[in-house]
Amino acid sequence: MARQKKIKTVQDDEKLENTMSEENKLETIQQEIDSARAELENTKREIEEKKLELKRIPAREVSEEEKKIMSNQVTMTNEKNSLKEKIERQRAYDSEPVTGRFMNRRAPGQPVKLPYIKHATDPVKWYPLEDGKVYTIPRGFADQLNGGTEDDPCYYTPHFTQKAGEMDPNKPASAIHAVDSSNKKYAFTPINF
Repeated sequence: MARQKKIKTVQDDEKLENTMSEENKLETIQQEIDSARAELENTKREIEEKKLELKRIPAREVSEEEKKIMSNQVTMTNEKNSLKEKIERQRAYDSEPVTGRFMNRRAPGQPVKLPYIKHATDPVKWYPLEDGKVYTIPRGFADQLNGGTEDDPCYYTPHFTQKAGEMDPNKPASAIHAVDSSNKKYAFTPINF
């Protein structure tokens, strides 16, 4: 019986030591948490002090020249964004498929292979086309085949009209009165509307 009491006492002592060591660990952890909280509070206080310090610094006066530069930058950015939007709308319009009949006015009945590139970032696409056949091509290429725009006609043979009686051999350009671009080499007539 004495032996059992001794074993029980040793076990109780071990439990007491384990409990004390766990309490010590918990107390150490609690102290670390408290010190971390104190550091956090100090950091928050320092941040608030820096904010107040920055607010106390007087604002710099902006000169008229700087205001003009800033407004020019804003204007240029807005113009650039609107130009990007316009280009994207044009790209979407030009990529719509159009079905129509191709006509080779330059050499009727002959096939032709034509390149198409509308935008700088697009790859060059080659289209083999035969006279009188129906094709589905992008709208931009159809516009290009039909002559482009008034400012930039494509695929035509220019005919120069001379001014009457004003031929000056020293100025050959002075003899040109107008350029006729109505002699189109190709045509693409839509058939799906």
